[in-house]
Amino acid sequence: MKSSLTADELIKLLISNIENKTIGNEMNKLPSEPELMEQFNVTRYTLRQALSQLNDMGYTFQEHGIGTFIRPNLRSDTEIIPTNIKESKYLSHQGRKFETRNANIKLIKFSEAEFSPIGSEINDSEELWSINRLRYVDNKPFIYEQSYYLKNVIPSIPEEALYGSLFEYIKKTYGLKLGFQDTTILSELMSPPVASFFNVPEKSAVLSVCDDSYLRPGSLFAFSKLSYNAKSTKVFAFKEL
Repeated sequence: MKSSLTADELIKLLISNIENKTIGNEMNKLPSEPELMEQFNVTRYTLRQALSQLNDMGYTFQEHGIGTFIRPNLRSDTEIIPTNIKESKYLSHQGRKFETRNANIKLIKFSEAEFSPIGSEINDSEELWSINRLRYVDNKPFIYEQSYYLKNVIPSIPEEALYGSLFEYIKKTYGLKLGFQDTTILSELMSPPVASFFNVPEKSAVLSVCDDSYLRPGSLFAFSKLSYNAKSTKVFAFKEL
C-alpha cells in the first residue's frame, strides 16, 4: 500500500481536525492506528511519523498500550514558542506563513557585539559575522533576530542565504556536523530597534531566547538572541511525570 498523503500533509490534516474538534472521542482519544490508516489512506509508517511529530508539537500524548490522546487546546490569542521542534516546521504544519523580510550582514569584532555567548569566552579581536533578520508570521512581526557567526569557522555567508535556513546552508556548503544548542530564556526591556519592529513603546517587555550553537563534538560556531513581544508570546514545554 502506498500512502495517499505525505507525513507533512497528514500532520496538517490532523491538526485541522483537532482544532475543529472533528476527531477524537469524549475522552479526547484518537481512533486506533488501523482506523486512522483506513480513514486517511496512509501506511503505518506515514501515520507513525505524523503522530510522533504531533506529540513533539504538543498536540497529542501517547499512553503505551492504550492509544493516542489529544492535549488541551494550545491555540489562543498568543503565539507559542515550541521548545522541542523547529519553529519554522511547527508553523508550517499549522499552515502558517513564516518568512524573513529584511536581513543584513556585516563583519565586526567580538568587542562590538551587543551580547556574549552564555557558556563560552571569545577574544575581543575575534571576527564575527553580525546578522540581523526581521521575521514575520502571517504578515505580522514575530521575531527580531540578532545572530553572530564565528568567521574562523564560517568563512563566508552570502546575503541570499539569510532568507533561508542558515544551518542548512552551513551543513551543505561546509560539510560541518552540527551538534547542539544551549538555550537561555530571559525577560528584558526592548531596545529602540526591537520596539520599532514590534511597533510598541521603548522598554516594553521582551522575551529573549538566547541560543549558543555548537558543532560536534562541542565547539561554538554561533550565538544568537531571538526577541519576541512578551505581551503576545508564550513558551510551551512539556515533560512526563
